[in-house]
Amino acid sequence: MQNSSDLNKFLDQLNIKDALSVEEDLGNGYVRLKISEAERRQALQDINCVEDIIVELLRNSRDAGSKNIFIGTKRLEDKNRIIHFIDDGVGIPPGMGNLIFEARVTSKLDNGKKDSYGFHGRGMALFSIKLNVDDIRLSFSDKSKGASFYLDIDLDKVPEKKDQSLIPQIIKMDDDVNIIGGVNNIIKTIIEFQLQNKDMNFYYGTPTQILATMREILKRDRSKGAYPSFDEWAKLINFINQNDIKVTEIPVLTDNYNLMGEIADKIFNMNISRRGIQRIMYNEVKPLVPLKLDLLNYTIIDERPDEERKENGVPGKNGKRDVRLKLYDESKLASRFKDEEIRCIIDALEENINQLGNKYFVSTGKNIEFKRSNNIIKLIIELTEKE
Repeated sequence: MQNSSDLNKFLDQLNIKDALSVEEDLGNGYVRLKISEAERRQALQDINCVEDIIVELLRNSRDAGSKNIFIGTKRLEDKNRIIHFIDDGVGIPPGMGNLIFEARVTSKLDNGKKDSYGFHGRGMALFSIKLNVDDIRLSFSDKSKGASFYLDIDLDKVPEKKDQSLIPQIIKMDDDVNIIGGVNNIIKTIIEFQLQNKDMNFYYGTPTQILATMREILKRDRSKGAYPSFDEWAKLINFINQNDIKVTEIPVLTDNYNLMGEIADKIFNMNISRRGIQRIMYNEVKPLVPLKLDLLNYTIIDERPDEERKENGVPGKNGKRDVRLKLYDESKLASRFKDEEIRCIIDALEENINQLGNKYFVSTGKNIEFKRSNNIIKLIIELTEKE
């Protein structure tokens, strides 16, 4: 993004930027834009929020024949949204990893189609996303092996709905399922898409949960001898290259802690802590279940009498529940501590630092600052040298 900004400044200084954007000057303030510039402006308009990005990625995966989609996400200090979008579709051939982000590049020469979101197959979805986000890259793919995308989104440039944990209300009337209320957040976007694509499975959670789920789904098959287990990166990659292995199957190919860390980093571009990898390997992370409506029955409201609903454990018409999806990375545990409680922790810490610092002639500064961010409390401790 910075490089693009520098280029624009350079072109402005040379007074040739307009020439690169304009095909013909029609006079009286009117111009005919070059196709590339018109495409760029349209692409910037196509993406208005994070949820728009999710829709475009879902449509691409559906058209690629995916049956299982894994979406791992987390926020970084309330400023950026990180998304790992992984599917088991037809994959992207070697040499196309960068080209797919260019305008008008599509695999849908004869099968572009219109769905409830509009026409799809123009070759503009990934191009539009790339213009609007800080980073999008294909972290892993190959022909017939599925695909793994990594996205880093600046929420000041591309906003998202504020409450990403709220699950929408699902109403069933006359065998017709409708989604109402709530906010148009990521979870609602996925559920709406699932309504139209009921043969697909959608898994949504933190990166750690996603990695653990991909691994758990195939564990039974490996116990039957369907999958080997590797301890070295070179042997793992060689096996993947020589066999028809989906990217979603790779996490089950090892029981080695270090190799799992390499898989998270090199295959999925996931920044998972050593403790997070340990939790995955020790089966301490509960696998996700597919995000299907039949698993959300507790949110469905029907028209039976109140007595019958109560007997079946279903909320009444006025018993609307505020159902929330629990994502550890966004549960804001730090906000549970009051300022004075954090100050008590700081006072105890300061006392210990000063005691230990005596032998090093070091003490704390005048004030230890703190900052909350989701599940993290950051302390800024200034040290001074004793005279």
